[in-house]
Amino acid sequence: MAIVAVKDISGIAEPLPGFSVTRSNGIEGEKTLSVIGLKTGVNQHGYKLVKNENIILYKDEEYIIKTHKEKTYNEGLGVEVTALHRIFDDLINHRIYEEKSGTLRIEAMLDFALKGSGYTYEVDKTDLPTSVKVENFGWDNSLALFRSILEKFGAEFDYVGKRIFIAKKIGAKKDEPFLRHRYNVSDPQKEIDTSNFATYIRGYGKQNEDGSYVVQAEYTSPLATIYGIKHAEPVKDERFTDKESLLAEMKSKLGDNIDISLTFTAVELANMGFKDVNKGDYLWCVIDPFDINVQLRVLTIEDYSNDKKPPVFTFGSVTKKASDLIADFNTTKKTVDKVIDSSTGTIKASALNTAGLALKTDLDAHVKNTDIHVTAAQKASWDSKESGGTVAALEARLTNIAWASPTFKNNWTQYTDASGSYPVQYGKDMVGTVVLRGVAKGGIIGTNTPVYTLPAGYRPMYPHHFTGPAGVGFIYTGVIKTNGDVCIESSTNTTANAFIAINTQFKTN
Repeated sequence: MAIVAVKDISGIAEPLPGFSVTRSNGIEGEKTLSVIGLKTGVNQHGYKLVKNENIILYKDEEYIIKTHKEKTYNEGLGVEVTALHRIFDDLINHRIYEEKSGTLRIEAMLDFALKGSGYTYEVDKTDLPTSVKVENFGWDNSLALFRSILEKFGAEFDYVGKRIFIAKKIGAKKDEPFLRHRYNVSDPQKEIDTSNFATYIRGYGKQNEDGSYVVQAEYTSPLATIYGIKHAEPVKDERFTDKESLLAEMKSKLGDNIDISLTFTAVELANMGFKDVNKGDYLWCVIDPFDINVQLRVLTIEDYSNDKKPPVFTFGSVTKKASDLIADFNTTKKTVDKVIDSSTGTIKASALNTAGLALKTDLDAHVKNTDIHVTAAQKASWDSKESGGTVAALEARLTNIAWASPTFKNNWTQYTDASGSYPVQYGKDMVGTVVLRGVAKGGIIGTNTPVYTLPAGYRPMYPHHFTGPAGVGFIYTGVIKTNGDVCIESSTNTTANAFIAINTQFKTN
């Protein structure tokens, strides 16, 4: 079980043993907790602190309690709360009392919007505009200004602690393996939506003083040859001064796609061959009956404090407000109108190729053929063997880690005392969680003097900040960089490097 604790506004912290946590991590930046627990003799002190505006501590991050519901159960008194990552609370309560105008780069706008907030940032400028023109930007809270920057530059964000990461798109595009209808996706038609479908769009870039445009363009989707011209809202954006960039923006806004939503657990994805799936990643989905291939995006990841319960991944489009959640719609043989009946919202029978399919009489005969079917007892026996015999054995396989010993650097060595050695090791489970453990000593403290360096495949997507014990009553702060360097930044121990217990975990990139 992952450890959960609560802290009040004065800084008093108490653990919450017996409490369960569900964390939702969404593509639009929201990260929330749902926390449930019963009051017991063990957690009674922490239970009293579970109140609005107090802080839930979970997996090295802080969440502010926003809703609180207490009620009685058969087992006694219990509480349910939801908590929002503190970045939103911090930024909405931090205000900028000045403004800027002109053509600004994204770094200048971020420095301005986050000034004095305590938050820092990193920007991947790939595919982002060099600068944008703004008028009277400011006189608002930092969260509103930050959201405005993302909208103006067409960017997304993620964050760890007080470090914000900004890019055109977070996540990666994976070519293989893929989700496939009738192979590992059973019912994609449950969530198909063409209400925003369009095939034609115009675009207008920077405007001259005489009212003409520096650049303008139009684009017609290949689907228009059969479906007809369906006008989309035109793009009018002062950022664009060349046709190529304007066309790319127009195509991203044009709704010539199908919205599909699919949900899988981490165990299901692992069984399909996916071992490293992160928020924002794109995975190919092949739907043979419709002759279409789409790249579905990981929109949300829901994980749990109960480490025996696998995380749940939702792919595709759940809400209509994020038009870019389905990317690169591609069809060559059939069109959307041949798939969906717009009057009923259901799939047309004509969309399915019935050539060569069995008749009902064939199906009846097949079902009654006892020679070719597996009995329930046989299936249970085979499933048991495949899974290692028990559910516990399957869970053991999912959490099994092959440990490796790193090469120490910068005078760091293995710590040993009278009770024995605590070997410094690292490893990774089958769902991509990297785990570090062990105690080191004697090396050089600093952000550029790593204890050791993790190899490729064991490195975090973003810098991973963590803390740990530096001896009895002392703590240290550390960081694992994206290049694999495991560094100890500072220690409260008078002998800073005498005892450094490196115990942390994260998802690989």
